[in-house]
Amino acid sequence: MNHNYASADIGCLVELADLEKAIKALNSEEPWVSVEVNGTKVEDLAVIGRRYWFEYHCWESHESGDAKVWYHSHQQCVVLGFAKCDPCFFQTIQERGEAGHCLLYRVRFDDGLEWDVFEDELMDDQEQFCRPDPPPERKS
Repeated sequence: MNHNYASADIGCLVELADLEKAIKALNSEEPWVSVEVNGTKVEDLAVIGRRYWFEYHCWESHESGDAKVWYHSHQQCVVLGFAKCDPCFFQTIQERGEAGHCLLYRVRFDDGLEWDVFEDELMDDQEQFCRPDPPPERKS
């Protein structure tokens, strides 16, 4: 796969398919895991198939292109796998967040909606919420 990235500071490059395979092989009961792929340890990863709380952290508006998922804020979802995006360049969620390279996970909500969400929008419990509840969905 050919990637053209300007930063020479990128310390690792792990393809998401390799990360997903390593996470599934763990068969972990822990909410967040670390795996080593090709000699690179990647931490703070959601477990595929596990339920998490979701809190939307982008433009909170009925006009947002993501309004449909905003209305699902503060609900539980199941992580289905990684969304189709760039490989993982950084080893921790803090490094990924600071660099603007958060991982994207594909999730499914209880009503069947599937969406791609950022890793920092998945939480262990409701006490981690920092945003207000969304309003009811507008019906067109």
